[in-house]
Parts: sequence; structure tokens; C-alpha cells
Amino acid sequence: MQFTRSKYKRLIIKHIQGETTPEEQKLAEAWISSSPANGRLYKTYQGLLLLTDKDKVSYNTDKAWENLQARIHSNQGSAAKPVKTAYRRLLPYYSVAGIAAMLLIAIGLFSILQKEVVVKQFTTTSNISAPLSLPDGSSVILNRNSFIKYPDHFTGNLREISIFGEAFFEVSPDREMPFLIHASGLDIKVVGTSFNVEAKAGSDFVKVTVNTGKVLVYPTGTPSGKIESSGLILSAGEIATYSPESGKILRGVNDDLNILSWKTGILTFRESRLDDVLKALENKYETRFVVKNREVLNQRLTARFENDSLEDVMETISLIYNVSYEIKGKIVILH
Repeated sequence: MQFTRSKYKRLIIKHIQGETTPEEQKLAEAWISSSPANGRLYKTYQGLLLLTDKDKVSYNTDKAWENLQARIHSNQGSAAKPVKTAYRRLLPYYSVAGIAAMLLIAIGLFSILQKEVVVKQFTTTSNISAPLSLPDGSSVILNRNSFIKYPDHFTGNLREISIFGEAFFEVSPDREMPFLIHASGLDIKVVGTSFNVEAKAGSDFVKVTVNTGKVLVYPTGTPSGKIESSGLILSAGEIATYSPESGKILRGVNDDLNILSWKTGILTFRESRLDDVLKALENKYETRFVVKNREVLNQRLTARFENDSLEDVMETISLIYNVSYEIKGKIVILH
């Protein structure tokens, strides 16, 4: 049985409370004795737990003073000097203050361990979000018409969330608690990396594009023993396309310079066919093109647009190719 460090911490708490099975007790004792640091952690938790258990604690300052006096006299004999009354008055005060401080620490510890998880939801509509900080320090930026569900704090051995729409993640490394994203039938498991997830409502595909590091993708619900054979490990520059209908995942190389244009605001074209340019514009500006003169679609464009409005981009295209255009709401007509 393999345990992460966080699970061992919970195991020794069960051990202190006398709630472990014989097997768990052996595991806890072996872990405690495996290093001085583990032993110190055990002693710390033991002290905190005892302080919070009123049935196991009975602190009487007068009795403590009597015991101290008895130990002094037994060690030094009748010639020992009596302890000054001032110190007798101070000892109970400092003892009680120390216990109060320990109790505060204990209450804080148990608040963390026993706090119920609250699921939060963050939604975008017509605007791209600012970076959203998750409980572990990871950050996410949501595209328009997207939302994310996540807990107010992570527990167990996974940092688990759900995404609908499109989002860019930068995940804080933690090998003991991997990050797991549920995205319309596809699970994305990472330790620490950055990547883009596209799981838009009504789409036939879920896409994961890796920016840095590596990610593991596999269909949601895959048994743990089959994840390795059913999933794919993607490296930086690779893209996975998943079809919920067929359950298949295809690996590819990302050759789309504008995959993150929704986030960066930058559109880059290098000898791109105008047909491909218009598709990128449709994704970026959430519009649809109607082209009257189909021949113009074979023209090539090399250009860079940085945070330009759709009108500015269309004005540039109309001047280069001597075409006219009309923008009618979400539709652009190219003559």
C-alpha cells in the first residue's frame, strides 16, 4: 500500500485517536520511526490532539505547583531554598497562556483538516477573464462564454476541477497532488505545466494544446489500470483532439500560430491563405464570414495584428486585396 506524505499525515492523526486498523497502525509506526522529521511531526500532532480532547486533559495549576515543589525538595533536600512567591504566582499564568496559544494552533489545524469543501463557479460571458487564482496558486484565464467549477480548497490526493468552454491554465507543481481537469468527457492530468483547453458547448471535439511541460489526457471514467494504454502523454507543442462520440484521441503537432490569440490579442499570418485567415478571424472575433467572390480566398496574407478591432483588420484586408466589406452584427460580408 503506497501513501503520499499528505495521506501519512492523516494516517498518524487516526493513529493518535486510536482509529487505525492493525495494518494502518503498522504503517503509521513505520513512517514515524523512518526519520527524525516524521517523529517530530508525530509529537506535534499528538500534543495538539491531546490539547483538544477535553476527556484526556486535566490541567490544574495548583497541583502542578505542588508537584514542582515536591520535585525540587526531593532533589535538593531540606536545605533547598524555597521558590519565591512571585515565581509561584507567575507560573500558573504562563502555563495557562502557553496552553491557550497551543489551543489556538490546534483549533486552526482542525479547522483546516475538517473544513467542508465548498464548490465555487466562475463564469464569463462577453469578456475574457483576468487571471483567476485557484486555491493551490495555479492560475486560469477563461475565454468568453466559459465557466469553471473548483473547490475552495483542495483535499485528498488530487486537485480536481471542471471546465466548460475554453481556458488557459498555468498549474503550480505538486507531484504528491496532481492537477485533474474534467472537460466534456476528457480528463487532463498534470503535475505542473501550462496548456490550453477547448471544450466548447455544441462542439464535436475537445482540444488540448500544450504550451510548456507535459500533460496526460484520457477519456473520463477510464479505469486506473487502463489509463496508460487508453491515454496519451503530450509534450510542449503537441495537441490532442478528442471525439466524445467515438471516444478516440488523436495526437498532432500544433501548427496554428493563433491558437492563443483569444488570450494574447495577437493574430499572426505567414503566407496564409485568406480562407484560413477568415477562419482565424471568426474564432477571434466570434463572427461569421459570407464571401461573395470566392476567388479571393486563394490570396495569401503575411501580417500581424495586435489587439486590433475587427473593423481595423477588415480595413487592412480590403486595402490589400481591393475588396469591400460590410459588418452586420455578427456577420461580415466580403464582396
